[in-house]
Amino acid sequence: MKKFCYSLESVYRFKQNVLDKKKEELAKKEQDVQKQKNLLEELNDELHYYEAEFERIKKEGCSIENMMIYVRGLERMEKRIKKEENELTRLMVIAEEKKKEVIKAHMDTNTFEKLKEKRLEEYRVQGRKAEESFIEEFVTHAMKA
Repeated sequence: MKKFCYSLESVYRFKQNVLDKKKEELAKKEQDVQKQKNLLEELNDELHYYEAEFERIKKEGCSIENMMIYVRGLERMEKRIKKEENELTRLMVIAEEKKKEVIKAHMDTNTFEKLKEKRLEEYRVQGRKAEESFIEEFVTHAMKA
């Protein structure tokens, strides 16, 4: 009996390649999100350090000029944190869209995979029937001889 050949194998491989690329893109986007979270954590730690430093300096007593420098610096830091939070939100939305694309590609690939399994099972059933027919024919000829 001839070897099983799935007629849609090339389409299946194409869909599998698309899925693999989408997974790679998703991994990259998730990595970008994690980097942004780490950056935000570092910026918040730095902000808390400068706020504590500012409180210490205020208690010790310092000039108005120094206080204004700290205030402006803290305000800039807070603006940057807000900007980076917005960037994190944007990256998370992009990552979520990529995740949906991966799910869709996975569903497409699964469809072809299930069809391949169904056709393989049909092929095996046909093979068993052909083998049974051959055995019956062999037995029939053997009994006649």
